[in-house]
Amino acid sequence: MGGVSKRGSNPNLRQRKSLGGSKETAAAAPGIVPREESTKKWRNWWQRTVFTFVMIGGFFTVIALGPLSIMLMVLCLQVLIYREVISLSSVPKKERDLPWSRAMNAYFLGCLEYYLYGQNAHRALKRHPWLEAHLQPVFAHHTFISFSMYLVGFVWFVSTLRKGYYRFQMGQFAWTHMALALVVMQSQFMIENIFEGIFWFFLPIALVIVNDIFAYVFGFFFGRHQLIELSPKKTWEGYIGGGLTTMVFGFVFTALLSDWKFVVCPPPNLHMTVFSDVQCDVNPVFVPRDYRLPPAVTALLSAVLHRTITTVTIRPVQFHSLAISAFASLIAPFGGFFASGVKRAFNIKDFGNSIPGHGGVTDRFDCQFIMAAFSHTYYSSFIRVSTVTVGALFSSFLALGADKQLELYRNIQEYLETTGSLAAGTVPAAPAPAS
Repeated sequence: MGGVSKRGSNPNLRQRKSLGGSKETAAAAPGIVPREESTKKWRNWWQRTVFTFVMIGGFFTVIALGPLSIMLMVLCLQVLIYREVISLSSVPKKERDLPWSRAMNAYFLGCLEYYLYGQNAHRALKRHPWLEAHLQPVFAHHTFISFSMYLVGFVWFVSTLRKGYYRFQMGQFAWTHMALALVVMQSQFMIENIFEGIFWFFLPIALVIVNDIFAYVFGFFFGRHQLIELSPKKTWEGYIGGGLTTMVFGFVFTALLSDWKFVVCPPPNLHMTVFSDVQCDVNPVFVPRDYRLPPAVTALLSAVLHRTITTVTIRPVQFHSLAISAFASLIAPFGGFFASGVKRAFNIKDFGNSIPGHGGVTDRFDCQFIMAAFSHTYYSSFIRVSTVTVGALFSSFLALGADKQLELYRNIQEYLETTGSLAAGTVPAAPAPAS
């Protein structure tokens, strides 16, 4: 009828319906969160809750089994998520005409895994001199071997280019490398964190999980105002409530973990478990320190508690945990929003259906990779303690030739004289022997 469009003619409305939207969703005013039917809403709630606790239980079990099981878990997640992301660009008809496309995706993943896990294996085998000695040629040329493997894949790809499929094949090549960079490369920071101590792997993941749970809880019960158009069910109430809860959780949970040597010590080997007797000199950030309170805070506490409190004992790592918690609350969710944008671009509701109530594996770990990258860079910049010792430096000095040793000696002497640590023309006295 003149001027009145048919119900199915609006492409935006059709897309909303394909993503699980309802009539109420389409008619909702901007900024107001769409409401689902009560029965469906509570069924999704219970299903999501049950499998959330199942995943949390599995996560704690993997942590208890130690570094090796954690590395295997990360490897499995990398493969599953990579598979889900790659499948988005799948076009079965064209892939039937290009029989090697799936094999090349797997091959490029294998090349990157070999490069990344080869580095980790070399680090782990340094504690086993016999194995390291026999594998030294492989480790010495690890980067070259990895790059050679990649070149084989590159030549393989170029040699399979077919007329009429160039655009599709180039798109697949770009999509594969994007998946490798965003999924595999970022998730590798989780492994890097393990070698600094399971704490630095466990805490960031726990913060994202807590933020996700409480953002959902606050959004479910109090959500009214939409946060971002990419994720219609994300609300300002959930974002703020989840963030505040995460900050409190991070501060308290860090204090509880800090006395547990199993998590704060760098793993002595990959086979340690929660039952292993782990001992180490812990990073100073885990050692409690007394902090003097400002007079105004002391006066307020005296008025409220009727006690005079001038100092508090806090571990420095708890302040660092607030910074990491803030990132988990404010920035890490945008990893999930990015994933939502990908799903909107491909007109899908979830990346898969492997986890009931949650969707695919990617739907649950979309925030974890950027969180792992941030926590590793934060640790490297503000927390890591230098492990260089005089003994290690002297060993490197002995490996130099006589002329290089003299050059180094002169450079050190010149530096000490310039900084005033050594008077010009004098020889530094040997330190007194320890009593």
